[in-house]
Amino acid sequence: MKNMMSILVILMIIMVSSCQKEDQTALKNMEEIYREQGIPVKTRTIEEQDFSTYLTFTSSLKGLKESTGSSSVSDTVEEILVNVGDFVEKDQAVIRFPKDNPALSYYQAKAAYESADKGFRRIKSLYESNGVSRQTYDDTKTQYDVQKANWKTVNDMVEVKAPISGYITRLNVVTSDNVHPGDGLFTVSNYDELTTIVWVADHEIRQIQKDQRATAQWEGIDLSGVVSQVDLSMDAKRKAFAVHVNFSNAEHAVPSGVTADINIETELVENAIVVHRNEILKNQNEWYVFVNKDGHAEKQIIQTGKQQGMYYHVLTGLQSDDKLITHGVSLVKDQAPLFIVEEASAVLVKKD
Repeated sequence: MKNMMSILVILMIIMVSSCQKEDQTALKNMEEIYREQGIPVKTRTIEEQDFSTYLTFTSSLKGLKESTGSSSVSDTVEEILVNVGDFVEKDQAVIRFPKDNPALSYYQAKAAYESADKGFRRIKSLYESNGVSRQTYDDTKTQYDVQKANWKTVNDMVEVKAPISGYITRLNVVTSDNVHPGDGLFTVSNYDELTTIVWVADHEIRQIQKDQRATAQWEGIDLSGVVSQVDLSMDAKRKAFAVHVNFSNAEHAVPSGVTADINIETELVENAIVVHRNEILKNQNEWYVFVNKDGHAEKQIIQTGKQQGMYYHVLTGLQSDDKLITHGVSLVKDQAPLFIVEEASAVLVKKD
């Protein structure tokens, strides 16, 4: 039994020793290949570009000019005069209710107005020819104005009109629906421009000012905008500051009401050198990169400034036209020979 165990131990030692020799041989072979042919790397030519930092929020967009039409009566919807997506002018009728609602006295108000109109036109003609006194004219006009206002009020209750010019973005009712005073019937939105409010924490609000650039991203569509208002006092309930941002939406690519990613640019550095985190190495307190110098890797210590996501603004250590090693950088040592597999895009395109 002891002999059998001894044999097994000897076999295991032989196997481990054999594997180590193979690994050392493979490692030696790779080192020889790197030494003879160069370490395979990808590079890109450094080129100056704009570098911006920004704060990101999620918020709902709505038309800069948006209003809702509401019911003033308890009744049944008789007719809807428009469809969603239709453009309406201010004071254009959108929804109609029955005229025979006893609570409205529609026909009585109409008759009273028409009678007052005829009487006023007659008195006005007589007054212009000195046929009646100024007092009679003023009394008749007052009566006319009262009946005209009453008629307008009743008519507006029967025909609910668009409060602003714009597009019908939502209809909340269909024909024959029963509604009550105050119920929202439709929404009119002029969404050539969209707006939103983002809520900014107290430790970030100092970074935001009026007229800073902003973008809204929704379903692959980008809208450009600006900060239009920055509140100077914190909202007591939200414990944050309201920042209003407006976006151009002339082509109506983004509908009102959607939730979008809002980026507010807090700083812009023009003609900057920008690198990705994967292109940088760190040794203790030292940040450095490798560049291609005549086919060999050269270590260059860099100083970084602002960071945005995985991207860094390089203050010193790199300059335009440097051949920065972007892939395979972890295999490289100073003055190691290089085999350039590919030279990437000169400008670093941000993807995060």
